[in-house]
Amino acid sequence: MKKSIFFVVAMLLVASMVLGACVKPVEPTPEPTQEVVATEPPVEETEEVVVTEEVTEEPVAELGPVLKIGQIGMMSGLMALYGMQQERGFQLGLEYMANGNFDDQGRPIIAGRPVEVIVKDDEGSPEKAVSLAQELIEKDGVEILQGPVSSASAVALTNVALENKIILMIDPAASSFPTGPNFNPYVFRTSRTSFDDTLVIAKYLVENVGPDFAHIYADNAFGQGSNVALAYAVAKYGGNLIAPVAVPFETTDFTAYIQQAMDSGAQNLFLTWSGTGYVTLFQQLTDLGTLDSMTVGTGFGDNASFAAVFGSALGSTGLNVYHWTVPENPVNDWMVERHVEVFNEYPDLFTAGGFASAIALASALEKTGGDASGDAMIAALEGLMFDGPKGTYYIRPEDHVCEQPMNILKLVNLDPDLDKDGINEYKFFETIYVSEYDELDVPCTLAGDYAARCGDLTVMPAP
Repeated sequence: MKKSIFFVVAMLLVASMVLGACVKPVEPTPEPTQEVVATEPPVEETEEVVVTEEVTEEPVAELGPVLKIGQIGMMSGLMALYGMQQERGFQLGLEYMANGNFDDQGRPIIAGRPVEVIVKDDEGSPEKAVSLAQELIEKDGVEILQGPVSSASAVALTNVALENKIILMIDPAASSFPTGPNFNPYVFRTSRTSFDDTLVIAKYLVENVGPDFAHIYADNAFGQGSNVALAYAVAKYGGNLIAPVAVPFETTDFTAYIQQAMDSGAQNLFLTWSGTGYVTLFQQLTDLGTLDSMTVGTGFGDNASFAAVFGSALGSTGLNVYHWTVPENPVNDWMVERHVEVFNEYPDLFTAGGFASAIALASALEKTGGDASGDAMIAALEGLMFDGPKGTYYIRPEDHVCEQPMNILKLVNLDPDLDKDGINEYKFFETIYVSEYDELDVPCTLAGDYAARCGDLTVMPAP
């Protein structure tokens, strides 16, 4: 019998009338001094009375300079789907915040400034992300950076933000490092961190399955950050991470790594992976019988991969970052409806993240009166609480971590188009639990000169 438990992650016219009438006075006819031969009575000549109407318009506030935002994402390669979701969500978020205000070129107007987004593909390369960011700042004149998909790129971009005193708003990259050991005051995020994932999962597995964990994770910034977070979360609830297994991200044969995890004796196997390799990993877990011998935990991911990966997991319960069917709030309703109108499909895993980034940045710009300078934006973003697609978001002033709800869902369907209308709704889930935005007590992991900023937040003990 299987023990599979999957934790998958937009004039007023005022008029005044001025009447001007200019009438030439008529001279009186002098009395005649002699007999006058009868003639036609004289005709008085008068000027025509002209009524003029002058319409004045209330001055229209002049728009400020175009605000250019550089969006760096993985628009090709293994995680291109995530880059597309990021881009679409951000586009719709700016439209939502513009509340119908666009310039003559169709650009959303935020805080009196038309906004232009310049999208660049870093292909998942930190070096290319840095090069693109510098080009965007120096040649294109961008004032804010948003993205990326790759956590390694996010870590690399923190230095660009600091050197140029420019805001970097991270989403969807999930590694905690940019707002932990690699933190600087110009770095913010609306993406969740690996701690959000592991804290939700660990408590359930320790209490219901067993204390010992193996962890197969991508040997990159995302996976490494997840490994740190898992060890912390498991220990918090009395468990142990006994077999951390780092795997090169380019791996196509996971057999040896899976066997290492199975041989560890752990009751639980946690997975941290992303991109197309996920499908291969699950297929090999099935082939090796891992799903029968261990409880495998991970996150419910993007819609497109469900049928390929989770065919044998119907009825399982797991973690999810965002699914459009879960939140019940006006922001999510607007986003879902508009997404279907524009793209003829439903939003996906990281669409909400791009949307939330746009809301956070636009809200801060409204506070600063359109001043996008790093120092002005820092003051406006720290402590910002706003309503987004997932519900309440809160950017902690101490470390710029964005607290937000997380989902526990049950997989009840694998048919993407249940109503057979030709559009895949991906109504896969039944909602089991949605955490409050501040429930998970994500630890502060600032280090070095910034460690004191943690203040009264929970701090992760040094290893």
